[in-house]
Parts: sequence; C-alpha cells; structure tokens
Amino acid sequence: MACELADDTSWPAFLSARALLRSGVQELVFAHRGSDWSCEAAGDADLRDARQVLSVSVRPASLVRPRTMAAECAWTVYSPRDNGLPDFVHADGRPVCPTMIAMARVYLPVLLLAAAARAEGRTFVAGHVTQTLDGRIACENGQSQWIGNEADLRHAHRMRALLDGVLVGAGTALTDDPRLTVRHVPGADPHRIVLSGSGRVLRAGRALRVFDPPGGTAVIAAHATVDAPPNGARVVRVVADGPALDPAAVLAAVHAIGVQSLYLEGGARALSSFLLAGSIDLLQVHIAAMVLGSGIPSFRLPPVAHVRDGVPFAVDHALLDGHVLLSCRPRPKANATDGVR
Repeated sequence: MACELADDTSWPAFLSARALLRSGVQELVFAHRGSDWSCEAAGDADLRDARQVLSVSVRPASLVRPRTMAAECAWTVYSPRDNGLPDFVHADGRPVCPTMIAMARVYLPVLLLAAAARAEGRTFVAGHVTQTLDGRIACENGQSQWIGNEADLRHAHRMRALLDGVLVGAGTALTDDPRLTVRHVPGADPHRIVLSGSGRVLRAGRALRVFDPPGGTAVIAAHATVDAPPNGARVVRVVADGPALDPAAVLAAVHAIGVQSLYLEGGARALSSFLLAGSIDLLQVHIAAMVLGSGIPSFRLPPVAHVRDGVPFAVDHALLDGHVLLSCRPRPKANATDGVR
C-alpha cells in the first residue's frame, strides 16, 4: 500500500532516530503518545502510555513484544530485508497508522543503510532525481522548474536534514542556483558540496546561493581555481585526468572532511557517474505526472548490448501528493542464463 508522505507529526522522531543511530544504538522504538511520535532506545523505553509502537532493529528482529507495552497498543515490527528495503510485520494484526508506515518506508532505509555504511568506515550515498513520466529532468534548453511538486521539495529538505552532506554538480549549481540548506522542515543544515572539476563554479562571476551563508560550502575540484574562493568556500582538490571527477576520489575527499552520509541531489552527469561506478547505495526517483516528449534525460550512461547488462534494482514506493517516489536499492546483475525463456 502506498501512502502520502504528508504527516509531519512523526518528523521529529526521525531526527531523534538519526541521533540515536549515530550514537551506536541498535534497537529503536517509535511511540505514539497523544498527538505526536517520539523515538527512543528500545532498552530504555517505557511504553505503558503508548497507543501505537513501531519497533525497529538494525539487525533482523525476533517478534518479542516489548514488556512495558499495554495489551491494547497497536504494534508493528520493522526490520530491513537483505536488500536494505523495508519489511513490516504486524505481529498482533493491528498495524500502526498508515502515515507512519509511509514515513518509515522511505526514511528508515536511509537511516539504517547510513548507519551500516558508517560502521564499515565508508560514506553512504543516496541519489535523487526528479523526472517526468518519460524520463526527462529538464527541457532541452535546461529549464526544469518545476517538474517536481511541493511534497517533493519537503522530501528533499528532509533528506538534507537526515544526512551529513548534500552534493550537486557544477551545472546544477549554476543553472538552478540552489541554497542546499534545510528550510521547509526542522533539522540542521548539511555540509554543502559542489562538484566542479574545472573549478568553473568558483569563477561564475555572480553571487550563487550555494555559497550563502558563508563558510559552509566545499567545492571539489581538480584543476585551476581562484585565489580567493567566494564567501569563504573550502576548495578540496582531487586528482583527475580530465574535467570528470572519479566518484571514489570524491567520496574519499568528502569522508576526509567528516561527511559519512551524502545526499546526491543532482544533476544528471554527477548522478550517472556515481551510478556507473557503483557508488550509490540508494536511488530515489521522483516521477512527476507529466510528459515532456523531449529534453534532458535522467541518466547518461554508456550503451549496453543486452538488457541483462543494465543496472538492476529492488524497488519500493510511496506517494508525494499524487506523484510517485521510488526507493531503489542496487542488486547484483543476473547471470547470463538467468531468466531464459
């Protein structure tokens, strides 16, 4: 069942879950008391006054009802499947409310996969693209505002608040002029990062909002830049053979500045390079209810000779005010003999 991501009463609980997971907590409970949801470490939770409880485990969880929970309390257990996407079990036949399940379906895989990557000492990457039904992210002239909707904008700000850093390519920074801060939901601003192999975003000759407020932006570049970066931006240099930056080198650079989870918000070239390199842990595709017929495609990848050479995913979905949000987890490619008919 797909449900709208329209309920902000649970949002503070997801911010609490982020902090708990970063502190090393392995078992969480989301509890509904009164009109709001909260998130607590499972071992410390007193659930006697809770009306609904969502139990969450970093590891596959056994169905053990929390002992402090009242008999009449609705109870759902969440544990990730092998592919990292959600699995919900309503152990006593009374699930928690659909709006909470919808939020958990989208945001808990982000938090749990990020926690797993952090434990492995690497940076988690969630990619995002907003496209039309025919796979276009902009008109042929580059105009793209607004293919998405207000619900997708709120989702993007939630993602910024959940992860350490938000990254865009130079083309997106120059064309869309995004701020990359959190404004539409509660939450802290992430590190703002711009990929600009040639450093052209530093020589734009105009004030870009990505550099405001001052001192909060890193520009990853490989070639000649300016002597005085705008608004105190930090220039992080990586080795590259040409203007294109290797995703592995980029991730090593962002990890070195303390970014352990990254939201890759655009554009097509950056997203495609990370996808081709196998550097995306979770891909979110927002499909808007429109067709352009022509324009800039969502992905720019080398051609393949057979469909089995494509990039396969396991997919879950939710709704964003009538638009579709796909959560796509990369999975291993099939063998040449798989699926023969």
